[in-house]
Amino acid sequence: MYLDQLINFIKKSIFIILAILILMYLVFCDAVMSISMSMNLCFLTAVVLLVLLQYCINNPIDEEESEPSFFRMFIKVATTLFFSMFIILTAFNVLYPKNQIDVDASGEYDYIIVFGAGISNGKTVIMNSRLDNAIEYAKVYRRCKFVLTGAKGATEPMEEAIYMQNYMVERGIKDSLIIVDPYSVNTNENILNSLTLIRKDVFRRNPRDHIITRPFKSDDDKFDLDFLNIGFMSSDFHLTRINLMAKKYGIYKPYDISCKTDILYRPYLYIREDLSLIKALVLNELKF
Repeated sequence: MYLDQLINFIKKSIFIILAILILMYLVFCDAVMSISMSMNLCFLTAVVLLVLLQYCINNPIDEEESEPSFFRMFIKVATTLFFSMFIILTAFNVLYPKNQIDVDASGEYDYIIVFGAGISNGKTVIMNSRLDNAIEYAKVYRRCKFVLTGAKGATEPMEEAIYMQNYMVERGIKDSLIIVDPYSVNTNENILNSLTLIRKDVFRRNPRDHIITRPFKSDDDKFDLDFLNIGFMSSDFHLTRINLMAKKYGIYKPYDISCKTDILYRPYLYIREDLSLIKALVLNELKF
């Protein structure tokens, strides 16, 4: 008896329940990570659409209506398109092929670019996971240099790159192996400025101390750094966009180094990355 009532209640309120769960999840993520205004609007839009969809389902067409009203049709179509867009983009992000160095075949990294993440109000879960990964790689690839990139956000206590440098040096990584970019404010600038610093460093370093397999074209309009093994280290959800941006700057074979994120945060982070992919596509920052 009670079970049947519970099942009927869930059936009649399924989208309201989903809306409440989304709000609770947003609050949970905000306690761990810094939530941007765009993400708040995205989640609130989802909540509003689900509530209105539930209203349309619970209030079917009455006898006086010969067909669904424009409002009902709009809500159903908008909800379907909204959630379908995120499902498709997330699937594309997850399934996009990634390249990795074949360590068993004596692969070696020349440079590894480590991308910053938010450090507002001491919320450094994502950032520290990337840095811990970088430290492990530094212990294996002792000739590799690390480019740490990230500027200071409006609510951050310092530049992300400086925080990253301090974190790695305090844990035993030599400062001479670190190149710092404290000025890049987004992923596109992270890549562009990091490649610029790598290019300058290649000119400075003695070729005998570094593997260079073909001539460096200093007058090329592209960076032409494919003769180096450059690793792009970031969280798993971030790597597809990094790949597509790196190709635009002439790195046609970027090597991905994935830093796993806790499964609890992944839905939020992939949705946030979906919005970033759309923005980058609109700004023509990607090369497929």
